Amino acid sequence: MWQGQIGASASQWMEQIARPFLILELTDSYFLVGLIAATRMVPMLFVGIWAGVIADRMDKKKILVMCQAVTFGAHAVTALLILTGLIDPIAVFVGTFVTGCAQAFNQPARQSLIPRLVPRENLANALALNSAAFNIMRTGGPAIAGAVLAVAGFEGVYVLQTLVYVWVIWSTSQIREHGEPVNRERASMKTELIEGFAAVKRDRIIFYIMVLCLALFIFGMPFQAVFIPLIAVESLDLSKETAGILLSAVGLGALLGALVVATVGDSVRNRGMLMISMILLFCIGLLVFARGETLLTAIPALLLCGAMQTSFMSLNNAFVLGRTPPELHGRVLSLFSLDRGLVPLGATLAGALSASLGAADALTIMAGLCLVFTLLVAALVPSLRRIH
Repeated sequence: MWQGQIGASASQWMEQIARPFLILELTDSYFLVGLIAATRMVPMLFVGIWAGVIADRMDKKKILVMCQAVTFGAHAVTALLILTGLIDPIAVFVGTFVTGCAQAFNQPARQSLIPRLVPRENLANALALNSAAFNIMRTGGPAIAGAVLAVAGFEGVYVLQTLVYVWVIWSTSQIREHGEPVNRERASMKTELIEGFAAVKRDRIIFYIMVLCLALFIFGMPFQAVFIPLIAVESLDLSKETAGILLSAVGLGALLGALVVATVGDSVRNRGMLMISMILLFCIGLLVFARGETLLTAIPALLLCGAMQTSFMSLNNAFVLGRTPPELHGRVLSLFSLDRGLVPLGATLAGALSASLGAADALTIMAGLCLVFTLLVAALVPSLRRIH
């Protein structure tokens, strides 16, 4: 599973560089750069919660393989269109939407499979190592994409992504579960979805964590797919081939954060205050990145953003899985897709603000909103601060 995550993450982060610059080259529109990022996340809103129901009903490994096969096909078609000169903005948007759908089904299946591969006492460590796999390529993927863009252009990037997914599918097919299957009488999908909502309603702490995540997903997450490419060109005067260094800095910080969480595991205390502090530090990193005009300020700021974002998500996922019965893991995790499904709102807002105010001022506004929202939630929900 870890090998497959390495390959899938390499492809995803290569595309984080290739996709916005491809749209920018085809359209010269900041707004469409934001819209393409939104398109990637729209499926999370519409199918994400049902993906959790399916993850709890079906063989999770089969779901992963099917999702990876769809992504493989989307990358192969995009590569072919670029090679034949038939690529246009509509084709990029369609391919982005298809891979977004695959990711929406992939995510709850992958996360809910992890508890079936490791003992419960190692769950936090395993989730953090899964995040580390993601973030190793968050560091290397953009750098690889920049190098391939310089040598072989956009077609080279998408051909490489297609080949990587051959390895991803093979690796996933080798997974062997060690846990006992959950045997229970199946209800309708609607009933099982309601069970997931009921579980969150009963556990108000999980609900409040979902509320806390809103700030991160709406106002914070567009920084990667929208603001990094635009600020790289607008403020830092980097080319598309060298802009990957900024995403690599985020990835390096994220990798370090994931490894720290993997090391400390369940020994973390005062999780509530720690998770709130992580989002606040993430916002500060965004503000420094927005206002800085050199790599000397941009890279440390992005290191901080990556470390805080990944550490927060690792602790968050481990806490939620630890409080949830195994038969509900997929559905409860998928409810967080309602937060992720609002990323398109943030990405579209980011693109519109960047088009009218410039990328640096737009990111300053978005980071400020994230900071204020987090402080309000922390002040109004004292039970969040008391999580241990």
